[in-house]
Amino acid sequence: MARRTAEENRRHVLAVASRLYYQRGVRAVGMDLVVKESGVGNATVYRQFPNKEALATAYTQERADAWFARMRQACDRVDDPREKMLTIFTTVIEETEAPTFRGCPMLNTHTEFPDPEHSANRVAVTHEQRVREWMRDLAADAGAPDPEQLADELILVLNGIYVTATVLGPQGPARRAGELARRLVRAACEESGRP
Repeated sequence: MARRTAEENRRHVLAVASRLYYQRGVRAVGMDLVVKESGVGNATVYRQFPNKEALATAYTQERADAWFARMRQACDRVDDPREKMLTIFTTVIEETEAPTFRGCPMLNTHTEFPDPEHSANRVAVTHEQRVREWMRDLAADAGAPDPEQLADELILVLNGIYVTATVLGPQGPARRAGELARRLVRAACEESGRP
């Protein structure tokens, strides 16, 4: 069996930690379990991630980047900015139906690490700000007279999907979020004269 490169080891350890952190929560998973599950030696793990904060931050950033990649890929299939916004909701609702769904990694991380100085908290906050900015830009492209307001409303619905689907399941109230988002987008675009 060929030896892994340092980058391959890093990706492997991060993939194992990501699975464990998402399933069980970051605080519930010690570095010793990550070492054991990854099958990589202590020294190798700590060379890549000197402490748990570094690993938790890398996990949060990886999840944030993956979210944007999935959403942008889904949105690239449609041209209309209104439909792009709604595609985000459709995609998120579909993801809540996966048997491995355990809520939004950003909201989970923010809850586990409420200290604004914690680097994983900062990644989660930055992600939420980027999502809101993207929604605002799409709302402006769609002709909403107040893109800031529509972005605020849509981010509330988006985070509501994650929280409600986590607690009550995807077939609970979260399943209605797509239609709620559609009504918000339609109402904002009608105000601008764009149906």
